[in-house]
Amino acid sequence: MHKTFWFMGLSAMALSVAGGASAQAIQTVPAAVPKAPTGAQLEEVIVTASRRNESIRETPTAVSAFGGAALAKAQVADLSDLAPMTPNVQISSLNTTSNVTIRGIGNSQVTAGSDPGVALHFDGVYLAQSGLVTSTFLDINRVEVLRGPQGTLFGRNATGGAINVLPNLPTADLSYGANATLGADPALVRTSAFVSGPLDSADAWRGRLSLQQNYNQGFDKNLAPNGPRRLGDQNTYSGRAQLQWLPNETFTARLEVESQNANDNGSAFYLFGTPDPAQPLPAQLLGAPTGDPDKNTAYANVGARKLSSRFVLVTTDWQVAGGDLKTSYSYNRTRQFTNLEDDGTPVAFASAIFHQHAHQHYAEALYASDASKALTFVVGANYFQEQVFQDIAVAISFLPVPVNLRGDVETKSYAAFGHAQYAFSPAGKVFAGVRYSHDAKSIDDFNNFVGTLSQSKSWAKVTYEAGLTYDLSRAITGYVKYATGYKSGGFSSGSLAPAFNPETDKNMEVGLKGSYFDGKLQANLAAFHTKYDNLQVNQIIGVSSAVTNAAKATIDGGEIELVARISSRLRIEANGAYLDGKFDKFLTQDSSRPALGVIDLAGNRLPDAPRFTGSAGLYYDLPISSGMLTFSGRYDWKARRYFSEFNLPINSQAAAGRLDLAVNYASQDERFTASLFARNVTDKRVRSQEYVISAILGSLAIGQFAPGRQIGASLGYRF
Repeated sequence: MHKTFWFMGLSAMALSVAGGASAQAIQTVPAAVPKAPTGAQLEEVIVTASRRNESIRETPTAVSAFGGAALAKAQVADLSDLAPMTPNVQISSLNTTSNVTIRGIGNSQVTAGSDPGVALHFDGVYLAQSGLVTSTFLDINRVEVLRGPQGTLFGRNATGGAINVLPNLPTADLSYGANATLGADPALVRTSAFVSGPLDSADAWRGRLSLQQNYNQGFDKNLAPNGPRRLGDQNTYSGRAQLQWLPNETFTARLEVESQNANDNGSAFYLFGTPDPAQPLPAQLLGAPTGDPDKNTAYANVGARKLSSRFVLVTTDWQVAGGDLKTSYSYNRTRQFTNLEDDGTPVAFASAIFHQHAHQHYAEALYASDASKALTFVVGANYFQEQVFQDIAVAISFLPVPVNLRGDVETKSYAAFGHAQYAFSPAGKVFAGVRYSHDAKSIDDFNNFVGTLSQSKSWAKVTYEAGLTYDLSRAITGYVKYATGYKSGGFSSGSLAPAFNPETDKNMEVGLKGSYFDGKLQANLAAFHTKYDNLQVNQIIGVSSAVTNAAKATIDGGEIELVARISSRLRIEANGAYLDGKFDKFLTQDSSRPALGVIDLAGNRLPDAPRFTGSAGLYYDLPISSGMLTFSGRYDWKARRYFSEFNLPINSQAAAGRLDLAVNYASQDERFTASLFARNVTDKRVRSQEYVISAILGSLAIGQFAPGRQIGASLGYRF
């Protein structure tokens, strides 16, 4: 930790000395720039990480923001594509679950009754089931990634951080557009369209309609004669309609309705062996062929994945008493189904059918005071209720009937919070916040080999933060803060195990944000030290997945984000991160190696927490008679990444990188856009997720791979 803060201090000193005297205006680090500025300065980015509109520089937390236009230009179609552009963030998918990890803390759970460690918010609504929001970026205005505990303003289940996905809203003027993308090897067809504008002459009513379709043939060819021809494919459809009412200048109301659907064959699973080279494969699999990820060939006798989501949101925004009062109510329903065989061979050894139905209600009221005053504050309260039914049937060749794991879980949660800051001088501010959270859960649990069990339990916690920000110059701000976080306890559906305990953390963080050399360089730096108690870890136990509490863990790290405009034509973006996340004490058993008995994992690295990550992009603008050409190349790299707490070599991905190239065109009026792109140019196959199953099923190491090379072109028009 001392090394991290020394690095932070030296970097801050160097940047302050180099650029502080020449800084002329407030600038912030845009993680992506929507268009090439006409001058040599970079643009300011506004975020809502403090639950009000603020520049990144003024926000005392580590946050990265990405504009929707820039994401489209970079061919970022889902959240997993965003991870390399953000320090200390790992994102992957396992079956129907999106696994998001920030600073080593995430949501790798796949069982009902447990919660993520990274809170996902869509349009201000906390979503317990991320579903298709992370895989279909439909008409997105901005994505914000908040790193580190967000226990006060975002609260529930944000011990690792929070992600805000914000859609485009109805516009005062008529606007419409469409985009089409075609790709090869594998075939890709992605289209989107929107129309937005006033619905009456008085501009009291506005509307917006957005549609999107995404088809990908799939990177993996299935060699099993009875299964689907391709795996890892995509076939999604989504639509969103918004109606906004503006009866006067101080009040607005908005209705939002969204539908998303996916119907594909699911991911390809590859068999890597067993954790001990001396341990043979099960007799049924000896001599069976396995897939070859380098040749994009896999084996699966079955493969099906269906997801659907329905989302309704009503919001109001009322300017009152010099401030802003916002209310929201939402309903979200998700349906998930998968039928997969995950032994990676043509042998019908083990397969699983997964059903999940979830219904969520969420309501919140939030008041933000007049931002122009020396003392400002945000106060709010929310209520969350969810009903989840989950049914998993695991068919095993040597058992007469499938193992059936079923759970019906209800969660009720409410919270009240407040956050205030006071400007004690033109340059300095102090801030503090507190939150009270209460969670109650009940479960009706079933395992056909064990029996049934009904349980209920509740938890409550007060979390808080306090800190200081200070403007070192007109364009450079430093901050220091101490914050705590809390994640609810819960149950592991199908395990019939007692409730696991809440997870808590304490985080100390210092940061420096600003622009230098007359706004030509922007830099964000952060260093942190976080202690976790009762860290929740998802483990494979028997034939089920369950959450257990690790005793303690410590995470130290540092992050840096840079954007430099070398000239009016040349821009460089880069980020890097160091992460030292380890268990301090964790007594547990490895169900894939039961002969070891109880082992202490003290000193082991946390899953999904590579020690070093880095990304660098080069962008060159070339003006032509009809508009602008932008040539870009980006390289993303990660050190070794372990997928489980046991740090097994077979259950990890070695250090690897990925190169993306693109040429983008924009007309002078920016109505027409076009691009040629090649993602993962070298076709490097990198493991995105992996697990080692129980010794009951042969201790098989099974994994999935991130997409291979994709080449394509896109064409867009907007008015």
